[in-house]
Amino acid sequence: MYPGLKDEPIKQRWLDFSECKHPLELHNIIREKLELPEGYGCNLDALWDSITGMMYVPAEVTIVYRPEKNSQWVREYVEEVVSIFQEAREQYDEIIVQVVME
Repeated sequence: MYPGLKDEPIKQRWLDFSECKHPLELHNIIREKLELPEGYGCNLDALWDSITGMMYVPAEVTIVYRPEKNSQWVREYVEEVVSIFQEAREQYDEIIVQVVME
């Protein structure tokens, strides 16, 4: 068990953004893998709200992307997504975040 996490099973989530060409594709993966409702807003504010209010916790989230394969725009957006997960981890201590750059 990780320090600070509830005594509930940790749900593992794998977000693979390595083939994404547009930020909307990232949000579609997020919605599917985090099991968010169809009404998920597909933007960074909705991501924050979902992580801190709708997503099952405790959770271990692994974010995968390929910087050399993704466009600059997508790389920057992935960095913002990672930042939001890390901030949620710091504030709520129920999320573990790992980033894998292949």
